[in-house]
Amino acid sequence: MSDEEAIDFEQLEAETELATPEIFAGNLLEWAVERQASDLFLSDEEQAVSVGIRRLGRVEHVRKLTRDYGRRLQGHVRVLAGGDPGEMIRPTEGRGLTVTPGGREIDLRLSSMPTLHGQDVSIRLFDPVSGVRSLNELGYDDTELKIIRKLLGEPSGLILIAGPVASGKSSTLYAMVDELNDGSRKIHTLEDPIEHAIPGVIQSQINERANLGYAELLSTVLRHSPDVIMIGEIRDAKTAATAIRAGSSGQLVLATIHARSAAEAIDSMLHYGINPKAISQALLGAINQRLVGKICSQCGERVDGQNPEVETRVANRLGHHSAELWQTKGCDACYGNGFSKMTCVPEILAVNRSLKDVIASGSTAVTLEDAARNSGMLCMAEALAARVYRGETTPHEAHRVIPAPQFARLQPGGKHHSSVDGTDSHS
Repeated sequence: MSDEEAIDFEQLEAETELATPEIFAGNLLEWAVERQASDLFLSDEEQAVSVGIRRLGRVEHVRKLTRDYGRRLQGHVRVLAGGDPGEMIRPTEGRGLTVTPGGREIDLRLSSMPTLHGQDVSIRLFDPVSGVRSLNELGYDDTELKIIRKLLGEPSGLILIAGPVASGKSSTLYAMVDELNDGSRKIHTLEDPIEHAIPGVIQSQINERANLGYAELLSTVLRHSPDVIMIGEIRDAKTAATAIRAGSSGQLVLATIHARSAAEAIDSMLHYGINPKAISQALLGAINQRLVGKICSQCGERVDGQNPEVETRVANRLGHHSAELWQTKGCDACYGNGFSKMTCVPEILAVNRSLKDVIASGSTAVTLEDAARNSGMLCMAEALAARVYRGETTPHEAHRVIPAPQFARLQPGGKHHSSVDGTDSHS
């Protein structure tokens, strides 16, 4: 990329409109991916088009463009994603692979919808270079990895991955498939869309327009003698029932489901009308997770004079680490954010004999969570607290992810003597 084509997006008031939309788009995409942005937004406002990114879980404003130039940029991005550049009335979707001026390949997934002032164009960014990450790279600690690998070592059953949008569920599914993809198993995936191509794995994309949803493709896949099935999302009763049937009849099934906790993931299956005893027989475990910013190694620093008391269940997860509190300043290495990347915080409910009985009885999510904690499960707040005390993230970042009083009290000005006991996990 020549110096004439380069655009400095740090200079928000620069005359970037002097560049063509094609050059601007290429530079913007490259700049966003370099900063680990997961999404790019081109949104019409009353007098301008706003450009923003989502980076490390936060939305950051980049700059505003004139309406005319912004509309041309939106049209060009549509073309990159294989869409109609002039469609502004109907919601549209598209996907494409583009090469930036610096030679970087970027996989785009575009969605647009009409708004009050025009349209909102949202582009999910995938960097093919990073590819599928392993379980070791997602941020699990040694105890969590041991539990997850034990679940994956079972020949059959259902493992549910729960969490809200942008909680890393797909990354976890891909990492699990990568862990199992040793050539000794036939692995099928059902996805919407296929985010990464995995050598040795048979991948299928659902097509709702052709009436080929998860339920329809899952029923077909079962006739292809798979050992492992990955389901992008359980979103209806038929898919839920078929996933349970597959997990009970010899396949290892990995699937995501929208839920706020591991216990509520199981409760969601009950709401789909699945017999509690069938769930108890098929389910191996449920993993609820969130993503939290990991402190930058260049500008992170220990908060002196803070020695928080730690509840025993959390202290047992600290290993040889003493309980510490850390903070960040922001530097060039982390682009002033204070965090280097997003790391996973899981709540892992591994089903044992006693929990099978609780599930089979059709108990509420609250009852099931209490039973799981009595069996050793750390709830989300406790797992996050362990990361705060190990110096992996800050109390402020923890509170952003889980707005709980225990994290608020650990922030500057709070009372640092409090412990995390998980009592806020039901909120």
